[in-house]
Amino acid sequence: MGLTIHYDWKTKIDQATARRMIARFRTMALKLPFDEVTEIFEQDPPDGKTAFHLYDHPFRQGDLYLPRKRADGEQELVNVPAQHALFFFVSVQGAESAPIGLASHPPVVVHREDVIERDDDGRDCGRVIGGGDPVEFPTRRRGYHSWHAFCKTQYAGNPKLGGEANFLKAHLSLIELLDQINGTGVKVRIHDDSKYAKHRDVNRLLKTVRGWDAIIANFVGSLGDALGDQSRSIVAPIKDRPDFEHLEAKGIDVLKKIAARQRRRKKDSS
Repeated sequence: MGLTIHYDWKTKIDQATARRMIARFRTMALKLPFDEVTEIFEQDPPDGKTAFHLYDHPFRQGDLYLPRKRADGEQELVNVPAQHALFFFVSVQGAESAPIGLASHPPVVVHREDVIERDDDGRDCGRVIGGGDPVEFPTRRRGYHSWHAFCKTQYAGNPKLGGEANFLKAHLSLIELLDQINGTGVKVRIHDDSKYAKHRDVNRLLKTVRGWDAIIANFVGSLGDALGDQSRSIVAPIKDRPDFEHLEAKGIDVLKKIAARQRRRKKDSS
């Protein structure tokens, strides 16, 4: 939970071009104010020959989850594993590390549909994940290198880490890197929870993150009250802020304003 930037791209290039391109992306990142830009890693290099640092961690990078429409009209996600992946990470203290990369994927994967149980009214009342018959799913990725990832930037705003200035460093640096990648001819799609990627207004961005901080603090605080003695088991970065209790109280006002806007919209549409 937290304000997040989601991003993805797809470009039709060969393996040699992908290696040159990922090096170019990293050069761009090194000129931006990230706290850290890692080396380039290479996962599952063809023929075992790597041009970068070999990545052999069990947690794989570069897999995709593509939507598929079933015969019953429902949609589900299909896991498409990366065949070969090139990537590095950028980070600012307090924010998640953001992976930047390019990966190739098989043109077709075998997928097992979920088995959906329905009640007499046709409503979904149970689901067996992957319990159906195997079906072939075309990925439409032949000849392409793709990437999809996300980065939660909100908690870079912890006052212990530099507050809103540090949050802006995390959020704006990543958006700038994505802009520059887009400028190379790679079509970058960004879904920014703050909507900053569209409006580019720093004041609106700060107002948004303040609202998110208050709402999440209020939620975590309310959950802790409900759990009582078990509240110590709650792990949430927002609790580490020295102004947590202030944010928790402020969250009620933010939620009231949201509710008031919703009432106005309902009144205007009626």
